[in-house]
Amino acid sequence: MNRKLVVLPNDPLLDYYNKGEIKSRYFNPQNWFEEIHVISLFDHEIEPEKVQKLAGNAVLKIYNFGKVNLSNYKSYEKKIIEKISEINPQIIRSFNPRIQGWLAVKASQKLDIPVVISLHTNYEQQKQFAKEQGNYFQFLKFKYSSSKLEKFSLQNSNSVICVYEFIVPYAKKMGASDIQVIYNKVDLEKFSTSIEKKKFFNKPTVISVGRLIKQKNRKYIIEAIKDLDIELLIIGDGPQFDETNQLIHSLDLEERVKIIKNVSNEELAPYYLAADIFALPMQDLDGIPIPFLEAMACGLPVVTTKHSDSYSEITDKAVVFVENKSIEFHNAFKEILSNPDYKKQLVTKSLEVAKMINGDIMEEKELELYKKLLKNN
Repeated sequence: MNRKLVVLPNDPLLDYYNKGEIKSRYFNPQNWFEEIHVISLFDHEIEPEKVQKLAGNAVLKIYNFGKVNLSNYKSYEKKIIEKISEINPQIIRSFNPRIQGWLAVKASQKLDIPVVISLHTNYEQQKQFAKEQGNYFQFLKFKYSSSKLEKFSLQNSNSVICVYEFIVPYAKKMGASDIQVIYNKVDLEKFSTSIEKKKFFNKPTVISVGRLIKQKNRKYIIEAIKDLDIELLIIGDGPQFDETNQLIHSLDLEERVKIIKNVSNEELAPYYLAADIFALPMQDLDGIPIPFLEAMACGLPVVTTKHSDSYSEITDKAVVFVENKSIEFHNAFKEILSNPDYKKQLVTKSLEVAKMINGDIMEEKELELYKKLLKNN
């Protein structure tokens, strides 16, 4: 019997490919499945051979159904169920609880196949953020999704994977029963202190990786370095790109603050390894962005914004938490760079956390979940 997994991804695989974020065995922990079948609900998709790494050693097939949204998703129910029935997988995996989750659960109920839904953000938080920002159209979409899709998906899934602890209360509120916390995996071989270091910088350097969006406002760390003899490298693109450049210009920091719009995941490690500190402000966001984990695997101290006291993450013991104020980031940078013993302690803690959540351990937890569901089905 060929072990088959059906995957409904959150975004087109084409997007992950263009961002350089194709991770080995991401859909196939420990190469356990022999076939991975991706059901893509987007306008454009990529050829399977370009993203084969996602499936590891398994055969990878992609079925592109075109753009599915809140206005037409019910009309796709029969088509999706027919395709999944034809594939005849052992497990269905959806990477969100909305349209993909709803369709996955409908197929699960009709075909009696276990379904796993993974949560990569707190959707309740997204809804509240849209409301606070005055984006009422987005808020209404999220409100509809919450009541009509998310609750149904999470209440009727066999298991729910949360990639952060802070998502667990949302999953419980929506009625999820079997909740597992499995952190986003980081390939320690790719992000390792044993990789040959390259010299990119002339001074001690802070690196910040991630999209340039309001919730990750870089102004705090740009202003923080103004009176320090250090450099700042920002890797990322997004709607705040022009605004961020204007701030750099207004502070006359063009010689010490650089932005690189895009570096593929395969090429990121040397930049981390050449830096001294990783920093990322977080505003109205919780969780652990993947660059945090990558930076820790490279042995970097991490400075970020304090999160709510209502939860704790596995990474907390290795992180320097500050308020979203430029002076606080400034003081944190100054303390780390002026105190070698303190920096060494933070480096050790980062590497310890990275080992605890390395890719092999997270893959094993994911595989154990799949095996348990098949045994109980």
